[in-house]
Amino acid sequence: MTAPDRPTSPLREVLLVYLGVCVVIFGATQLRAVPALAEYVHLVVGGTFLFVALHLLGKRPGGLEEAGVALGGLLGPSRETDGDPGPFGLWDLGRVVRRGFPSAMREIGVALGLAAVIFPPFAVGFYFWHGAAHPFRFNPPPDFASFAAAQLVVVGLPEEVFFRGWMQTRLHDAYPPRRFLGAMLHPGVMVLQSVLFAIVHVFAEPHPARLAVFFPGLVFSWLRGWRGGVGAAIVFHALSNIFSELLVRGWLR
Repeated sequence: MTAPDRPTSPLREVLLVYLGVCVVIFGATQLRAVPALAEYVHLVVGGTFLFVALHLLGKRPGGLEEAGVALGGLLGPSRETDGDPGPFGLWDLGRVVRRGFPSAMREIGVALGLAAVIFPPFAVGFYFWHGAAHPFRFNPPPDFASFAAAQLVVVGLPEEVFFRGWMQTRLHDAYPPRRFLGAMLHPGVMVLQSVLFAIVHVFAEPHPARLAVFFPGLVFSWLRGWRGGVGAAIVFHALSNIFSELLVRGWLR
C-alpha cells in the first residue's frame, strides 16, 4: 500500500514553479542572438507566464475566478451559456464582451485615476534621477499603437495573471490576506511576489536597474487586493510601461 501524496506547501510550489519559469525565460532570451527569432522573444516570455498560470489555476477548485483572472470569461469558459456559440465561438465571445464591458470600464477608470495620481510625481523623480539630455519632447515609438497594444496584451496581461493572479493567490493559501491599506492583502505576500517579479526581469534582461520594477510590483499587488481581480492591474501595468518609455524617449533620446 503506497502512502498518500503529501500536499506541496504553497511557498515551496511557488518557488519551484518560479524557478522553472525563470529557466525557460532565460533560455528564451537567448533567441535574441538569432536575428530571425529575436522579435518573438516577448511572445515566448509572455506565453510562458500565461500558459503556466492558467494551467495551474485550472487545477484549483476556485479556478480562474478565485484568482481574479477570469476577466469575464475571456481567459476561460464562462459559466453562463446563452445558446448557440456561433462559428468558432464568436457569438459566445460577443456575449462575454458585452457582459464584461461595464466592469472593464470601471477597471480602466481605476487604472487611469491611479495613473493621474502616481505618474506626475514619478516623472519629477525620473527627471532628477536620470537628468535630461535635452528639453522634453514627445517622441513616441514609431508604431505607437502596436507598442501600446503589446504592453497590454503581451506584457501586462501575462505578467499580471502569473504574479498577481496565480502567485499571489497561491501564497495567500499559506499567508491569508487581511485588510491592509484598504485592500485584502498580506503584506508579506505583497513584498515577496514583488521581489520575485523584480528578479525575473533580471533573467530577461541582465541589468541591476531592472530590479527597480520591485516598486511598481507593490502597486500592482495592492491593486489586485483592492479590486479583487487583475483587470485594473493589467491596464495600470501597461500604462506604466508606456509612460516610462515616453519619459526615456522624451528626455534621454
